[in-house]
This record gives sequence, structure tokens and C-alpha cells, in this order.
Amino acid sequence: MRYLLSGVLLLAAAAGGCGGGNGSADEELMMVTGPVFVTGDEAVPEARAVVVDAAGRILSVHERIPEMPGVRRVILPGTLALPGLHDAHLHLSGIGRLLEQVDLGGIGSPAAAARMVAEFAAAHPQARVVTGRGWDQNLFPGRTYPTWNDLQGAADRPVWLRRIDGHAGWANRVLLDELGIDAATPDPAGGRILRDAAGEPTGVLVDNAMDLVESILPEPTDADRERWLAAGCAACADIGLTAATDMGLTAADVAALDRLDAAGKLPIRVFGYLEGTEEGILDLLDHPRAGDRFRIAGVKLYADGALGSRGAALLADYADEPGNRGLLIHSPAELTRLAREVHDRGGRLAVHAIGDRGVRVVLEAFAALGPDAIGRRNRVEHAQNVHPDDFDRFVDVGATASMQPVHCTSDMGWCGDRLGPGRVAGAYAWRTMLDRGIPLAFGSDAPIESPDPLAGIHAAVTRQDAVGEPAGGWRPEQRLTEAEAIAAFTLGGARAAMAEDDLGVLAPGRIFDATLLDGDPRGGGGAWLEVSATATVVGGRLRIADGR
Repeated sequence: MRYLLSGVLLLAAAAGGCGGGNGSADEELMMVTGPVFVTGDEAVPEARAVVVDAAGRILSVHERIPEMPGVRRVILPGTLALPGLHDAHLHLSGIGRLLEQVDLGGIGSPAAAARMVAEFAAAHPQARVVTGRGWDQNLFPGRTYPTWNDLQGAADRPVWLRRIDGHAGWANRVLLDELGIDAATPDPAGGRILRDAAGEPTGVLVDNAMDLVESILPEPTDADRERWLAAGCAACADIGLTAATDMGLTAADVAALDRLDAAGKLPIRVFGYLEGTEEGILDLLDHPRAGDRFRIAGVKLYADGALGSRGAALLADYADEPGNRGLLIHSPAELTRLAREVHDRGGRLAVHAIGDRGVRVVLEAFAALGPDAIGRRNRVEHAQNVHPDDFDRFVDVGATASMQPVHCTSDMGWCGDRLGPGRVAGAYAWRTMLDRGIPLAFGSDAPIESPDPLAGIHAAVTRQDAVGEPAGGWRPEQRLTEAEAIAAFTLGGARAAMAEDDLGVLAPGRIFDATLLDGDPRGGGGAWLEVSATATVVGGRLRIADGR
């Protein structure tokens, strides 16, 4: 018997495919034991031992620890092992970049934001623009948007603070003046400049209006991109993720991930969706990978904005802002044209759509691609509000619903105000999705939310926040079982990335990727917030969660 003695143990050299080969008969085998393995496989749903070959692939799974003379035995840390948890929608660079910005997540007032900006500006005098992210006006008194006046005196430099969802930004007066944004500045197509009663900009820019600011920010260097991506990957591995689907990669991001992968510096698998509007980006669809853990999975497009900033495109007015139906980033015809271009290049689509009109426009674009698109597993990202008539359309076009359970528990306090009592029935409707036969792939949209997949499972199972509110869960008829939630965070992500033959289940023939937990939270609902990831295994390689 061989016990685990070091922080990192190489079980097998990764080779080919997603990081595992087939192994030959004369290569050394290993029997892995220790935690209880939740396999995700109906044939053996729970196991005590997994036999792995030298290439990191599973040969057999056993309900009891078998006698296997001559086979090395490795005892893993932890109480419970899940198939490797996969976040199906996040932004790795954003996670890493937030570590170097003003983190405004959870703040309760504009004044608190101004204090944090002032502290950051004093500590970073070399920063020409003070940047940050994470504010949410729904947490402010009166749920009102902040203004440039709230930042007066916080910094003598331009300040640009992106909203939690990334679909709005808050500028100070210095930045507005530098850019010449005033009462005469028109709203750009697909964007909105919030204004006061006199027509003057308040400092908040929504969706495409943010381009007025983003264009003058310093362009990241190659070193910046590698540092942010590496930090984002490490943060994900530390909370138990073995794979992540990164949404909206630029060509420069792809090059940085290629370098990190070739150098063996990716602790998780990365499936990347390209930023579809970047000039020439589609040429990367056929770009060969030099490493082992990064691959391009498809192309990301946008249909609309976000619900929190009232930019999500709705079929009827916002209940709390009559006359506003949100924003379409692209016209339906333009979105269909872009989708066709990706499809004709052999790519798969992932399209951001949050409002019921945004979702419908995306489904119509998918339908326009014809029946040969059904097998592509094109995805609707977020799908936070779906009209009752459109659930069956997901099935008709073969679309995956890529959703984030933590968005529900973050938004449930004000979502009903935005949508009204009728439309809220189609909000965050995971149970309806599964019952209609729509595949689910769960993620976090980090850094908008925490990338912690255990918090996502808790939200999916309980529809409650971290303190157990509301009692019984918000719209509890849409809750999932633990098995369904785990599947959406494992096999769901793998399937959406066309990698289910290798990943998502602990079964013979799959690569041995696993997430190890320090307790068994099953059956407890809220217990998913009381356990932590102790380690991950990717392609047979163990990584202790603290990064050693």
C-alpha cells in the first residue's frame, strides 16, 4: 500500500485528447481509494475504488475495494470525490484581473465605493486610470444608480468601475470630461448613457456605451494577460474546479493560454469560446493547440444586456421602468448573419441572452441555420428569463441552456420587480428546462459571481442564499435534486464542450478527473456551503487545494 506523502503526486503522464491516453497492457496500473466516489454513472453510482492506467484513464470502478495483487494503491485525501467539477461559463482573466483592481462586490452604498476608490488610488499612484468592478445598485439605498458626483474627491484621476454583471460602468467627472461625454453625446447603437433631468450624463454607461470608455484604457501587455489567466486558473483549482469554459477570449488571450499550456502551467482544463466580433478571430477556429489542457470550443456572441442594469431585451416593458424594454446588442438580422458566419466556418455558438426577447432572437437565429446545426450543441448563455412558448424551441434547435444558479440567488430579491408576476415564472427555470429535455450546463459567470461550484450546487438545490433565505427557497418548484445539480456541473459542462467521451463521469474509458471534498454534504441542502475542496485530480495528477 502506498500512502500519499507529498502535496502533488503524478499518477500518470497526460497524453493526447483531453489529457489522457489509452495505456498499454504492460504499463503500471494504480488503484485509487480513500474517499467515497460519486461517479455519475448509473451502472456504479457510488464506488470505493477506481483503477487507473498509466495514461490517466479509468479502467474499472468498484463498489468495494478489490484484492488486486501487484497493483499499486494510492489513498487520496478527502471524504467525498465527485467527477471533476466544470464551470461552464466564466472569465478567467477577469478573475485574475480583479485581484489587481478595486473589488466592489457586496458594497452597500456609493459612499463605501468612494472610500475604497480613494484607498486604492492612494496605494497605486502609478495607475493612470483607477479601475474596479463589482458594484450593484440593487444593494444601495433606494436601489438607485450611482452618479459621478458620488465619486467627487475620491481620486484626482479618471475612475472607471464596471458593474457586477459587466454590462454597465460608472465613471467619475474627470473621466467624462476627458472623453468629452456630455449632454450632446448621442447614445450609441445597443447602448445607453444614463442622464439626469437636464439631459446631462450621470456617469453610468450601459452596454455598448461602455465602448466610449474602454477604447481609451491601456491595452494589457502579454505579461498582464498571462498573469491574469494564470491567477484565474489557480483560483479555480483551489476551489475544486478541474475544468472551465472561458467565454469571450481575444486572439491575445488565446496566445497567452497557448503559452501557459505549452509550459505546463494550467492546473485546470480550459475550453475557450472566442470573442466573435474581434476582427479576424474566426481564423483561430482551426488554430492547432500546442499543449494539453487548452482547446478552442467555439465562438461567443451577444444578443442583449443584463437584467440588473435593465439592458436585457424583453418582449414587454420592464415592470419597474415603463417604456424600457432593454437593449439588443445586435439586430436580429445582424445576429443571424454573425451566427451563420460562425456556423459556415464549422464553429459552435454560445450566445449571451438574458431577457425573454433576447432568448427568442437567439433561438430564431439558431433555427435559421437549418437542421444540420442541431448536432453542434449551440448554447444560450444565461437564459435567465424564457417565454413559455420558447422552452420547446430549445429542443427544436438542439440548444443547451448554459446557466448560473448563483445568479438566481443573487437576483431573487429584485428580479420580480423587473419582470412582474407574470414573466417571473420563466426566470431561472432549471426544473422546467430539465423536464422539457433541455440539456443544462452550469457555471458561475465569475468574476460576476464567486466561481465556487459548491455554492452553485447549493443554489441549484435550495434556491436560497447563504443564510437560508427565503424559507423553502425562492420559487422552489424550480429546484433540482443534488444528483441533477452535480450532473449539470460535471457532465453538463463536458457535454456542452463536446468532451463527454472523456470527462464528466467516473467510468471506464473516461479520464480520471475528480474533485475531492473534506466532507459529505449530500442530503443536507445547506451543507454544500459547509464543505471545501481539499484537492483536485486532472488527468491523474493530484493538486492540493492550497496550490502546493
